[in-house]
Amino acid sequence: MSRDLYDCTAAELATGSVEHLSYDTPPSTAAEWLETNGYDAAPIERQGDAVGFIHEDDVTADDDGDTLEEHLTPLTIDYMMSGDTAFEDVLAALIEEPVYFLGGHSRITGVLTRADLNTAPVRIYLFDRITYLEEHLRELILEHAPNWKQTPVTVDELDDIEDRYTDAQAANVELEEIHYAQFSTLNTIISNVEACWQACGFSTTAQADSQLHEITDLRNDVAHANLLVENTDSDGFLNSGRTTENLSTTLANINQVLTNLQEAGCAPGTAEDRFERSEQTDQFL
Repeated sequence: MSRDLYDCTAAELATGSVEHLSYDTPPSTAAEWLETNGYDAAPIERQGDAVGFIHEDDVTADDDGDTLEEHLTPLTIDYMMSGDTAFEDVLAALIEEPVYFLGGHSRITGVLTRADLNTAPVRIYLFDRITYLEEHLRELILEHAPNWKQTPVTVDELDDIEDRYTDAQAANVELEEIHYAQFSTLNTIISNVEACWQACGFSTTAQADSQLHEITDLRNDVAHANLLVENTDSDGFLNSGRTTENLSTTLANINQVLTNLQEAGCAPGTAEDRFERSEQTDQFL
């Protein structure tokens, strides 16, 4: 990346106020406690030491027994995570397991679940990258699609762009008209201009439209404070809504398109730099 982008760590995402359950808690009581408190998981203590954890799927109100022995998962290193783990590594780990714990075996300092992907740090992380991508896409269009108004952009979209541009002119702060296009409009233009979707690294117009549409959906959810992960189950045939796997795939696509555009010279500011160089050249001719 050409500039520093916001990052967040496991410690910033995890729930820091960790409540424990006693090893001697009846399973039915534990199930009711998890549901009442809205917890996905909780560590289990025995004589002051964390010996394992239970997930909400491990117990039900109908379970018999006097202790959680048969229901808990041992708290091994596989379920532990360092607080300074970077977001992309956190996301990859949460695809593999639904819950992790921060701290050590004797003291748990945080609980991290897939539901924590809907928190403010993740929203800021994604907003920064999507905004950066949007800047690149506008430069791409200025360079390779100067006649973008002739693509299948709707009349309503063009009117909206013109209104925004006119308002900016009145305030004496106008930019190129393409800077007032919505992200979905950028999607339409790029998907219909071969030079644009090739620069992004797409192999077909259909692939460009599909992947940019997913990024547009994520961008809208980020902007409108909607859920970023709508389904915390593992990705499956009957699942609906964005899963952890879907989020990871879309983020990987964002990063790959950014890399491709930077390698193609379409990073923000490059269009102005080329114009200045052109003017300087003309002065010596």
